[in-house]
Amino acid sequence: MENRKEVLQEKSLNDEEAIEAIEATEITNVKETPKALKVKADPPDISSDDRKRNVKKLAGAISHSLRVKGEINIRCFGNASIGKAAKALAISRKYISVQSGHGDQILQLECSPAFITTKIGDGELTGISFCTFASSIPEDAQPVDVDQCQSVLMIKADERDISMEDKKRNVKKLAGAIAHSLEENKEVAIRCFGNATIGKASKALAIARGYTATRGPDLYCWPFFIVAEMNGKERTGICFYAYTNEI
Repeated sequence: MENRKEVLQEKSLNDEEAIEAIEATEITNVKETPKALKVKADPPDISSDDRKRNVKKLAGAISHSLRVKGEINIRCFGNASIGKAAKALAISRKYISVQSGHGDQILQLECSPAFITTKIGDGELTGISFCTFASSIPEDAQPVDVDQCQSVLMIKADERDISMEDKKRNVKKLAGAIAHSLEENKEVAIRCFGNATIGKASKALAIARGYTATRGPDLYCWPFFIVAEMNGKERTGICFYAYTNEI
């Protein structure tokens, strides 16, 4: 449960620090489409080194697909796989921005979370797909300074004994806050620590995307790593920088 003291100090992580700090992901191809990767949660007894290797493998697969095909869907079911996908996407964003420079163009990773469903026996399971693509930007384009973002949301995990209906209401409230921030400031930074909060934020972004679409613009985002000092210890998290294509 996320009930720790609010972040006191935050900074971005480089590739090596990020890889050392995060969990990994095991991936398999999704049969429904050749442009999709399905993220699986690692077994609880997997070693730390294997987790790191797995996340680098996933980040590499994402980066390759973006450079070759320009897009890929990252399919996730459960907070563990959603969180790991977000972390791999954060590393992949660094990979393609460094490796894709050619002439006066470079690539940047962007994604839009959306809900997906799959059949499990007689039931249906809902998950998140990060619809990810690479877009070209001028080499001399000014990078986004997230520290200057006027809207910042700190996500907290729900209580363990909260009802399913209350969980859904909390996600919708967060989605409303995201949509409002986008309408007011055209951008919002969503800070998460732990897979439960990353999953909650991803679901809220998928809902907020529907809210913004009623006004016309689409919602895009990209994740990056942050660290924060909590109770005297450093903890690694994910921050989603979300924005719209509204001019």
